[in-house]
Amino acid sequence: MQHRSNGFTLIELVIVIVILGILAATVAPKFLNLSIDARIATLESLEGAIRSASNMVNYKAVIENKTDCSTDPTIEMQGDTITLRCGYPCPHPNGIGNAVETGDAFSWVGGNCGGVMGHVEVQAKDAPTPSACKIRYTASNGSRPPIISLTDSGC
Repeated sequence: MQHRSNGFTLIELVIVIVILGILAATVAPKFLNLSIDARIATLESLEGAIRSASNMVNYKAVIENKTDCSTDPTIEMQGDTITLRCGYPCPHPNGIGNAVETGDAFSWVGGNCGGVMGHVEVQAKDAPTPSACKIRYTASNGSRPPIISLTDSGC
């Protein structure tokens, strides 16, 4: 008598499905870590907002003739007082921090309006390493605009 097989048994199918489920549960999070991508995208968006706000404040400072680097004048924008350094928001929560709304997801660290090379950092609070998931805003020196740099290695 000849035994003929027409396919897989039910137990073989169940075993294959269980193995695939275990693989999917362990491998998928490594490929689908969307929280890192979301933090980086939010940080990049904030970087663009900081650039735009810095330029808008500078345009207003030029119009009001407040671009002197020897003093730190202020301007008013949308009800906020913004301290200037060489016609751009100074690197301080009262400078660029007042020009950009960051919400609760970010924290301002440091800040120095005095001196030409002062800087302030805005860090993502929920990042695994907030000090490496940040934007650094360095003051204008009068001959160049502020330097805005993004670090996303700790996001």
